[in-house]
Amino acid sequence: MYQILQSAARPALLLILFAAGCRTIPPAPPAADLHLPGPARPDAAALPVRLDLQAAKSAALRYNPDLEVTRARIRSAGARLREAGTRYAPVVGAGVSAVHSQDVPSSQSFLTGERFETYSPSLTFEWLAFDGYARQLGEHAAARDLGASEAVHDNARRLLLGAVSRAWYNAALARERMRITAADRDFNQRLLDDMRQQVEAEQASRTDANNFELRRNNADVQFINAERDYTLALTVLAELLGLPGADLSGRLDFDIADGELPEKSAPGLDELLDIARQQRADLEELRATMAALKARQAAAQAAKSPTVSVSGELGATSRDNVKFEGDERSGSLGVVATWELYTGGARQAAVDTAAADYEVAARQLQDRWQEIVGEIRRQRPVITAARRRLKLNRESVGLALQIRDDIERAWRAGAEPLTRLNEAQRDLNVAELNLAVVRAELLQARSDLDTATGSILD
Repeated sequence: MYQILQSAARPALLLILFAAGCRTIPPAPPAADLHLPGPARPDAAALPVRLDLQAAKSAALRYNPDLEVTRARIRSAGARLREAGTRYAPVVGAGVSAVHSQDVPSSQSFLTGERFETYSPSLTFEWLAFDGYARQLGEHAAARDLGASEAVHDNARRLLLGAVSRAWYNAALARERMRITAADRDFNQRLLDDMRQQVEAEQASRTDANNFELRRNNADVQFINAERDYTLALTVLAELLGLPGADLSGRLDFDIADGELPEKSAPGLDELLDIARQQRADLEELRATMAALKARQAAAQAAKSPTVSVSGELGATSRDNVKFEGDERSGSLGVVATWELYTGGARQAAVDTAAADYEVAARQLQDRWQEIVGEIRRQRPVITAARRRLKLNRESVGLALQIRDDIERAWRAGAEPLTRLNEAQRDLNVAELNLAVVRAELLQARSDLDTATGSILD
């Protein structure tokens, strides 16, 4: 009977351990759920009642969710840096074991039937004293990774502010087009009302009235198009502010005095390139990446060195008693030096990989700088041309308005034909639209230049 129980005990014990192990297996992570609630989004009530460009930029920096991603990456890089710093510290561990034994074979090779428990607590200590400076180099690489993550965040801010400015000026231009086309519509509606009265009094032909009605309808179509562009620009702006469902109409302050326009000449090319060299965050990101890769290359080279470790242990072993006597206690302290003489070329492959990655980053830095130079060079003639056009378009609007008013009076007096009045009104619309466009172009070009140099973050 005893042999039967003994033969069945081992399979039963294995089955129990297997079942316990299955219960400790962590559940599989849930599949990605696109409906999981994210962080609370602010609504339009979080914005000022009147929102100018600077306030819009501040709101974008505060609420845009893309920046939260880069902030999380900074926190992740900071945690990795702290982890790298812990490699200097010793590792201290504690353990305890309690073992029950029975039917232990004696030297005569038969079962004694003896039963006893063995208790063994321990305290271990291990410290890596030397590893060829791999830890220092790894910590330096982690620090540069943190710098690269911070530069990525700053570059995301730079691009976001540039996008907010572009959406803002697109909205401002669309609203100015709405104002101009509305004025054109009102002008033609006023003349249409006059013509209808004259037609009823048989003092004018129906053709003249139809002419103004047609031009009023054309102005309505242009107004609808401008209104559509205005709504789309506000939608894009709301998305950039992190408020995709917000209605920004009626809240934006587009008033820009002529004195605020950048009519002074931009700095010289060399000065602009110096600014970009110092302030472009994407350049700093690549520089930090190169420094991290150089440190990793050195760390991979240092891995070829021997390592020296200091270890120690305090322990005790007692039988059938949790109180330990002096002769049951033990301790050890030692120094261990190891040197991997051959790893199949794995360590040299790690060095070569880091060197190749460094070369890639260096070439990316050169390419990025060439792109930046091109961005800056392209914006300078745009600003110069827009500044010169601004002065001429201001004069043209004044002249076109004066001509239109003079011809309207002459047409009412019968001294000018209707076609000449239509032409004068069209010239006024074109001049006002050209002025609105050049104002927006000048402001946008200056913003693009600040984005290109990185000074938009100032």
